[in-house]
Amino acid sequence: MAEISAFLGSALTTIDPKGRMAIPANFRNPLIYASKGESLAVLSFNAEGQCLQGCGTTRLESLLQQMQQREEAANAQGEEFRTEVFGGSRFNTTFRIAFDGSGRLILPKLLVAMARIDKHVFFSGNGTDFSVWGVEHLLSLDDPRLASQQYVARFMMDELGGKA
Repeated sequence: MAEISAFLGSALTTIDPKGRMAIPANFRNPLIYASKGESLAVLSFNAEGQCLQGCGTTRLESLLQQMQQREEAANAQGEEFRTEVFGGSRFNTTFRIAFDGSGRLILPKLLVAMARIDKHVFFSGNGTDFSVWGVEHLLSLDDPRLASQQYVARFMMDELGGKA
């Protein structure tokens, strides 16, 4: 049977002022699997979710192929396709970030600022990818679609004895 690798569950970690943090253990093996055996994470800002989206390099390749297919379809219909319009919002905050055997990486300051990450970082599995929030920011959002993530983040913070 083929190995199924998915981003499942949730986890809480911390980030230091230099942007150093560890990818939680339950997300590391799926990342390595989804990056063809390399210790690489692809992280970008998701403006709608007000969070970071993470995935492996194979998902990034798939997204780039989708963009190429849209460009080919537009060209076939005689329409203009502008990569800076379609791809800019998706890829201009995308970083390929290597992590060590313990899952430690340095998150770019741009992503830390955009996602409003302070000290506590919440990871939420989405199957083919995962979301990353600054806990304080996540809990401040008024979006009923995030109720599950907010509940789990608050629960995990309470378990740590942190303020939530």
